[in-house]
Amino acid sequence: MPQTGRSKMVAPTNKTKKTKRKQQLRTRTIKKPVLEIDAFTRTQRLLGEVYGLEGIEIFSSKTPAQFLEEMIQKDQMVECHSIIDLGSVIHQLNNWKQLLPRVQPFYAIKAFPNINVIRVMHLLGVNFDCASAGEIRTCLSVGASPNDIIYANPAKGFKHIEYSKEQGVKKMTFDNKQELMKIQKIYPEAELVLRIAANDSKSIMPFGYKFGSSFAYAVELIDECKSCGVQLQGISFHVGSGCYDPQAYVDTIKSARRLFDYSESIGMPLNFLDLGGGWPGDKEGMKLFQKIADAINPVLDELFDPTVQIIAEPGRYFAMSTTTMAVQIHSKRDYFGAPTKIENEDGTVDFVSAEKEVQYYVTEGAYGAFNNTIWDFQKVTPVPFKQISPDVPLQNTTFFGPTCDSLDVVAKRIQFPDMDIGDWVYFNDMGAYTLTAASNFNGFESPSVYYKIFT
Repeated sequence: MPQTGRSKMVAPTNKTKKTKRKQQLRTRTIKKPVLEIDAFTRTQRLLGEVYGLEGIEIFSSKTPAQFLEEMIQKDQMVECHSIIDLGSVIHQLNNWKQLLPRVQPFYAIKAFPNINVIRVMHLLGVNFDCASAGEIRTCLSVGASPNDIIYANPAKGFKHIEYSKEQGVKKMTFDNKQELMKIQKIYPEAELVLRIAANDSKSIMPFGYKFGSSFAYAVELIDECKSCGVQLQGISFHVGSGCYDPQAYVDTIKSARRLFDYSESIGMPLNFLDLGGGWPGDKEGMKLFQKIADAINPVLDELFDPTVQIIAEPGRYFAMSTTTMAVQIHSKRDYFGAPTKIENEDGTVDFVSAEKEVQYYVTEGAYGAFNNTIWDFQKVTPVPFKQISPDVPLQNTTFFGPTCDSLDVVAKRIQFPDMDIGDWVYFNDMGAYTLTAASNFNGFESPSVYYKIFT
């Protein structure tokens, strides 16, 4: 549970800044992206000029799935194909700027630390949220400035703090006194951001048990920062991944404002607010993203004047839609569970046969890119490449990965048309928390990866 401390009343202050700016854009909607082709050609050109990545093609009349289908026919020795659409990053950033114009995105690279995705982020002016020395090193390697990075891990190893100090990455989070003292000892020049707990009860993956201080304890930590003379810059929070309630953001933003007020009342004005991560990134999730934006924009404008820098740490928002993956069905069987026993009133017993389930075995699984089905609670949806008539009956179906582990399940008991051994299916939205945590368990190779820009 979040740490708690003695209750402390927060004195009201006349210095509280609650600017009542006119809300000309209270309700912002996602317009169909109108991006000049220059946005894509410029990115293509800079990838070549800055990083030597020549020949990344731009497609305006072809989808990632259509490209994968061509590659399947071209290279039949490859068992699993994956395409990373660098153009989707441009589209997502355009949507972000439309809906959250005050909020600077700091890409949480843990979601998908692919070097070319990170390079495109940097070229587009996106900053970075890092959780380790290794992630900081990666971002610096693409040309990011230390000021472009927030070290947003509230529990940092000694060597990682020392590396941050060596590289001049000053901004970092904490949520307890012990972490505060550790940072002060190793890196007294650090610019600190206090992470508070949010109401994450409406999230698929809550974080409050591991990170974030209670409000009362946050007040104590602000006092501790004052007495120690450290540089407290602002407040951060994380509502959890897969949060489906915009009110969770609103409530925590208001709690952060109260802490701003308290800190200012004791002579430590704050100028930094971090809205954390958990922002949805798939097409369906964009509807929720718009609702979240509509809910928080007026609150941000009312409670925080323009001198306060507001950021967020989107990871899956940018990463999820980058990747489409194609896998081949290499094995198939019919499965019948145990029959159901029915005891009748006359003492007789009947047995009802179980429904047939068709089981397919494919070339990538939960120990590879589909680890997101376990660790990220994702429900992936296979799509057949071959044309299926709308009137073809569906059947109870399970897709297994290629390893010998019975837990290697890709999609369980879904309704799907009949397929043949050798057929291919593809999966959209396979960028976030997939390849980043994949392994070669049982000796299976990672997918072949292609980089393209789709407009």
